[in-house]
Amino acid sequence: GRGVETERCLLRPCSARALAGTWKLEWTNAADATFRKGRRGSARTSQEIDAAAGTFTNVVDFDSEDSKVRGFRVVVAGAALSDTEVQLAFKRVVLLRRSRLPRLFGRVVIPLPSPRLLRALGRVLSRGKADQSSRGAGFELLFLDADTRMHRTFDGLYFVQRRLSAGAH
Repeated sequence: GRGVETERCLLRPCSARALAGTWKLEWTNAADATFRKGRRGSARTSQEIDAAAGTFTNVVDFDSEDSKVRGFRVVVAGAALSDTEVQLAFKRVVLLRRSRLPRLFGRVVIPLPSPRLLRALGRVLSRGKADQSSRGAGFELLFLDADTRMHRTFDGLYFVQRRLSAGAH
């Protein structure tokens, strides 16, 4: 393959290795990707990308000590469609709970149904108002450098993220 310029990558081939690491959301026009302070307190969010495993893990942690839910993880498998496009398949949600029996109830794993069924459910629950792409879940990488990345989902939503740490791979 061609060499990857990780210092600056604007609409050029970018490897998954360049995406590896932990990212913080800086801006999005996706209404369901942000959290307001509520019963569980403030939410800290990030995304961990493991290039070797091909996973994107959306991380949400709540700071309230009174909430039963400490946070959750949404695990998504990613597969490169091209040098700049990634297809996504949501795999599971992991709830992190405060429990008297943490070994039994501290971590609850909920497997998710197939992407096709999830999208159909989204259409039904939104009463057909969801603006879903016929391509399924995924994104096109628009910009990537050492500190910042920007992508547009196949549904037309934009995300700007800042790197918190480099990948270990």
